[in-house]
Parts: sequence; structure tokens; C-alpha cells
Amino acid sequence: MIITSCPLCSATSLRLVVDLGYHPLGDTFLPAEALNEPETRYPLRVFQCADCGHAFQQYVVPETERYQKIDYSYTAGNSPVSVKHFAEMAAEIVADQGVTADDLVVDIGGNDGTLLKAFRDQTSCRVLNVEPAGNIAKISQESGIDTHHGFFDATAAEKTSSLGGAKIITGTNVFNHINDLPTFIADIKNALTPDGAFVFEAPSLYELVKRLAFDTMYLEHVSFFGMKPLVRFFETLGLHVHRIEPSDYMGGSFRVYVKRQPGDPKVAQDFIALENEIGLYEEKTYEAFRAKVRKFRADLMRDLYEIKSKGGMIVGIGAATKGNTLLNYCGIDNGLLECVTDASPLKIGKFTPGSHLPIIPDADIPKDATHGVILAWNIGDFLKEKLKHLNLEFIVPHME
Repeated sequence: MIITSCPLCSATSLRLVVDLGYHPLGDTFLPAEALNEPETRYPLRVFQCADCGHAFQQYVVPETERYQKIDYSYTAGNSPVSVKHFAEMAAEIVADQGVTADDLVVDIGGNDGTLLKAFRDQTSCRVLNVEPAGNIAKISQESGIDTHHGFFDATAAEKTSSLGGAKIITGTNVFNHINDLPTFIADIKNALTPDGAFVFEAPSLYELVKRLAFDTMYLEHVSFFGMKPLVRFFETLGLHVHRIEPSDYMGGSFRVYVKRQPGDPKVAQDFIALENEIGLYEEKTYEAFRAKVRKFRADLMRDLYEIKSKGGMIVGIGAATKGNTLLNYCGIDNGLLECVTDASPLKIGKFTPGSHLPIIPDADIPKDATHGVILAWNIGDFLKEKLKHLNLEFIVPHME
């Protein structure tokens, strides 16, 4: 579906942020049998509203295609980095919002329930996971987390309300995946208690531009949020930003607290001032951004070809979705990389979309490997420490 108007303000004056070519779904890792079938690619073009400043995908793939056609391959509980991050996030929200054992916490797209387990362990509160991926919802339910299999919609909101309403509704790397943002927020308002908070964590457009993190743009990410358009959007729906916490998780995110009650406007104003300092809502910023992205590709490809020409063997480290954007934009396949390694049992044995590189366990990295491209660069330090015994020369495409 082609988007011709801003999802937040409906304006039709749009300008290009970046065109990364045609990509398959980045978060859909392929079983071996899928390699014998056609693979659909979609335009990965991001535009910005010239009116409010919101950035978004020009082409939106249906949610059912993204999350329910092929088994989802990521579980947060498999990553020590994610487990630690979510425990800290739960503790912050509990302290800030006064969550008690009587309260209900709902996590939208809660995956295997890792965040909700942290809430429950810390407060003994009631929890509900709303998870659209069938295989992941089953894992969550079997681990003892009450789980609603489906998308967060009017039905899920009604279920939440029937439980007394949610004190907290969270969404980590979820809000930016939503097609219809006004309806989504309306459903959240219906599900929250009067003093409840919607707390979402999503990649920040500010950090994306600052870090040249173009590889965090993939088809599953429908929106790329700046604070300026978000404040305007929430206020039109009777909600207000109360707190903004920057985070390095996912390579540059922010955690935003939204409530019905007015908050201190300076919280958002200070963040918007940072955005304005780097020209986040100016066209010339993205002209420079596109030039840097093209240079990044040329420099990386030169380095990889030089390694291969000298007899080196290169592997990819971390089967991250962002890595698939990088691989497909640069045209990297098994002519340059032998394989990609990962620790997730749901990814091992599958293949990367588009580039069709086999995903193997870290323990099976070939002995002849000389270099490792860390595709999950947001946890680059963790991966380098984990694999230091292999004496690989690491390439960390951290963009700036």
C-alpha cells in the first residue's frame, strides 16, 4: 500500500529522506524450503512530512504479511542484553508510576513475555501480553504469562478494560510498526485507567540521523519518530508527553511516557531543541544524509573486497534485522560472506532474507574465518567480548 499523506497530520506535502532500493521483509528469516519459492521485494523509501515533520515508509506491507505468514524468529529472553534492559525498564516505570500488585500491566507485541516477567517479579502485578505472532504467543503463554494472541485492536482494548483497565501499557519497538496510528492510540486510551500511562520505546529519528543508522530503516518500521510531530499528534488526541528517556538500546531509541494529564511542556521542548540543532526537519539535512549513506556503502564494499582479494574469509556476526537492510542495500551475499552467526535457536538453521546467507551457531564459525562484520552493531561490544577467543578482526559498521 502506497502512503500519499502523512499518517500523523494527513498533509500531502512530502519530501524524500532516503531511497534504499527494493528489499524483502527484513525480520522474516527464511526456512530452507522457502529458498525454492519466489521472494517478494518492496520499495524501501522513507519520506518526511513537510508540514509536521513526521518520517515514514512510503510503502506499507500488511501487518499479517509481516508477522503471521512465517514463524517469527526473535525471542527477547534469549538475549542477556535484552533481559537486562527490560528489567531496568520495568524498574524505572514501577518507580515513576507507582505500579503495585493490584495493577494491570499490558505489553503490546510483548514477544515471549520477558518485560512482563520483570514487572511481575518486581511488583506481583497482573500482566497481559498482546502478541500477534502465533509461535511466539504460544511460548509466552506456556511460560506462564497471560497472552492474547492477536494485534492490539478494539478487541484487545475491550479485553483490557474488562480486567479493570491497564495502569501501564508498554510497547517496545512496536509503536513504530503500527499502520493506523490514530486508531491505535484511541484503542490505548480506551484500555488505560484514568491515571494510566502509555510507555513506548522506539528508535529515535534524531539518533538515526546523528548516527547515520540507515540500517535501522526496514519495512517493518513504518514510522521514524521525531518528538516535534509526536507532541502535536498526541495533543490532538488528548494526550501529553510526561517523560523522555534516551536509550542506546536498538542503536539509539527513546522511551516516552504519555498520559491524559498535562505534563511539564519543557520536557518535550528541550528534546525538540536538540532536534532543531541538527536540522532534523530541514530538507538539506537529508540531502547530506543520502550522500553519506552512499559513501558508507562504497567504503564498506571496498573494504570487504580488499579482504577477499587477500584471501580472507568473512562472516557476519548477529542475525539482526538491521543487518538485513545493510546486506541488501549493499548487495552483500555469499560471494563476500560465508554465513551469519547467531545465538537464537529460532534463527539458527534459517537463511537471511534477500542475501540467503545460512545462519549458524557461534560455535560453528569456520576455523578459517579471519574477519567478522558485526551486523548487530548496537551490541557490538558484547559480541566482540563474547567471540574474542576466535581472534577475528571485527568490522563494526556503526555509521558515525
